[in-house]
Amino acid sequence: MIRQKNGYSLVLIVLMSTFIMAVLAGSMRIVTQSYIYSQEEYYYKLAQEAGEAGTAYANACLDSNNTEQSWGSVPGGIGPLRPETNCKGATAFYGNKYVFENSKLRTTFEVGNLEASTKGASSGVALSAATAQISSTGRVELISGGSVVKTYTAIVKKAVTWPADLNAARVVSGTFRTCALMSNNVWCWGDSNEMGTLGDGLQKSKANVPVKVQQVGDMKYGKIIDIFTAQFHSCVLTELSGVRRVYCWGSNEEGQLGNGQYGAHKYSAVPVEVGGDIVGKNITAIGGTGDVSCAIADGKIYCWGNNYEGELGHNAPRHPTLSPDPVPVATGGDPYWRLQPGYKAVKLSTSGSRSQTMCAIMDTGIAYCWGQAIFGQTGSTAFSPHYNYGQPVRVTGISNVTDISQDGYSYMATHLGTTTTAQSSRATHVCAIASGKVYCWGGAGNGQSGASAYDETYYRTYTVPKEVTGLPGVPKRIAVGLGQSCALVELSGGKHKVYCWGANELGQLGESANKGSSSLPYSRTPRPVYV
Repeated sequence: MIRQKNGYSLVLIVLMSTFIMAVLAGSMRIVTQSYIYSQEEYYYKLAQEAGEAGTAYANACLDSNNTEQSWGSVPGGIGPLRPETNCKGATAFYGNKYVFENSKLRTTFEVGNLEASTKGASSGVALSAATAQISSTGRVELISGGSVVKTYTAIVKKAVTWPADLNAARVVSGTFRTCALMSNNVWCWGDSNEMGTLGDGLQKSKANVPVKVQQVGDMKYGKIIDIFTAQFHSCVLTELSGVRRVYCWGSNEEGQLGNGQYGAHKYSAVPVEVGGDIVGKNITAIGGTGDVSCAIADGKIYCWGNNYEGELGHNAPRHPTLSPDPVPVATGGDPYWRLQPGYKAVKLSTSGSRSQTMCAIMDTGIAYCWGQAIFGQTGSTAFSPHYNYGQPVRVTGISNVTDISQDGYSYMATHLGTTTTAQSSRATHVCAIASGKVYCWGGAGNGQSGASAYDETYYRTYTVPKEVTGLPGVPKRIAVGLGQSCALVELSGGKHKVYCWGANELGQLGESANKGSSSLPYSRTPRPVYV
C-alpha cells in the first residue's frame, strides 16, 4: 500500500511539474513578446525624438535667416539638415554626427525642403496660405559588431508660420503667380514658369506658399515703394538715401528686365537693376504689361522691352522690335492729340498681365494710350480706328482722369477671322475713372464695358470711352482683368465696397450665390463683391 501511495505521488509530482513547466513556458513567451513589443515601441519612440530634434534645428535655422529656408535646394543651400551640418546643410560639426550614440544604438535626423501644408498644426489650429511645414525623418540604428543590423524610422511634421505682423501694402497678380509687398519685402507664390518669375533664385519652381524674393541692392537696405507684375516678369521701385531705382526679374526674352540684355536664355531668377536713361532721375511710378516695362522719371515716360505692337511708345510699331534699355516715349505732332515735349506724367496704368497696350495720366488729368489698338484700346478717334499706335495718343472725350487700368490677350493681325479674334475682343479692354465716373473702351463681348444689354454683342468693341452706369457711389480705384472690370466705390457714410461686371464663367465677379454659375455667365451691370 505504501508502494502504491509512493508511486501515485510520483506520478502526481511529474504531472504537476509538467503542467507548471508548460505554464511557465507560456508565461515566458508572453513576457518575451511583451519585451520585444516594448523594445520596438522604445526604438520608434527614439526615432520620433530624433525627428523632433530635426524640427527644432530647422526652426532655429529659420529664425536665424529671417524665416527663409537656407538648406536643401534653395539658392545657397548645400544639402539637407543633419546633426553634423550647419544651416546651409554643409558638414560643419564632424564630431556631432548623431543625436545619441552608445555601443548598441545611435540616432540621427534629416530635414529636407519645407513642404506646403493644408492640414492643421498639432494644436489643432488651421494653417494659413502663408504657412509651410517642416518634415524631419528621425532614424534609430541598432548596432552589433560595429555594423547596423536594424533601422527604425519616424517622420515628424511640424507647422511653421511666417510672422503674423507682416503688413500687406500691395498685392498684384501676373500670369500663373501672385506677389505681395509686405513689411518691405516681396513675397510671391505660384509657378515660376521655368524663368524664375518667383524671384527666389530658382529657375524651375512652384510655390504653394509665399516665398521671399531675393533682396539685392537697394531692395535689401532701402525701402520698396511699389511693385507690378506683367506676363512673365515683375519689377519693384526702391528708394535709399533719396535715390530711386528699379529692379526686375523673370523673363527677359524681349529685354523687359532693362539690363541691356535680351533673349530666351537671358531670364533672371533674382532681381536685376534697370539701367540706362532712368538712372539718377527721380522715378515716381512704374508699370508694365505683357513683355514691356515702363517708368516715370523726372516726369517723363520711359519704356523697355517688346515693341511689336508699339508698346514702347517710342516710334512706329516694330521700329525697333524691342529695346533692352529704357527709351523715352515719342512726343510732337498734333498739339491736341499727340503728347507734347513739355508734358508731365503722374501715373501709369495698372495691368493684369497680357495686354499689349499701355496708358498714362498727365498732370493735366488727360490720359494717353499707345500700343495695340486693334479693338479700340487706345480710345482715340483722331486716327484710323483699329490701328496700332507707336506714339501716345489722347483718349477721346474724358478729362480729370485719376486712375486707369488695362488687360487683355495678345493679338496678331494674321489671326483675323479665327477664334483668337473672338477671344481677344471679348477680353481686351481699358477702363478709367474720369470726373468721378467710370468709363471703359476696347473689347466688350463679355459685358466688361458696363453697357446696356441692348448695346452690346459677342464681338462688340468700343473705340471711344463709354460710361459705366449702375455704380451706387463714387469710384476711387479701377482694375480690369481678362473680360471683367472692378471698381472700389465709396458709398454714403464713407464706407467702401467693390463692384465688378463682365465675365463670370469662373466666378470672377465674386458673387457667392452665382460663382461659376451658367445662369450668370457675365453681367453688364456692376454687382457687389461678397467677402
